[in-house]
Amino acid sequence: MRNEKVYTALALAGTLPFIASALLLLVGTDSLPMVGLVDKVVASYGLAIVCFLAGAHWGMNLAGRSFDSLNLFVISNVIFLAAWFAYIGASVKVAIVVQVIAFLALLYVDKRLAAGDVIAAGYFRLRTVATAIAIVSLIVVIVVGP
Repeated sequence: MRNEKVYTALALAGTLPFIASALLLLVGTDSLPMVGLVDKVVASYGLAIVCFLAGAHWGMNLAGRSFDSLNLFVISNVIFLAAWFAYIGASVKVAIVVQVIAFLALLYVDKRLAAGDVIAAGYFRLRTVATAIAIVSLIVVIVVGP
């Protein structure tokens, strides 16, 4: 039970930069002193989170907690690389749109893992909530941002 509380707190805390970015843009603050443009900061953070989630899938695969029909190495790499290429080669808005798609794709992978009893149903619910918060925040950034 204690571990569940810890990963719940960490997962929800991980959404705070997404929420803060959306709120900053909604109140008209598009840049922070010594930090930079809010949309660029959230795009960097989003890429880091996509990388983290893809890495978690790698860890599951390395630990043997996957099933044969789902190659987590390939799937997570393709998702991360798409987000990374968009980040380095496209506009910030396009990079964020690709991150939204990446978050949805990673959640779909987790849905498959939950259906195969590889991850707990409670963890999948938490991932769904955290993903929804991140996506709604990123959509606000896309719509309201500079």
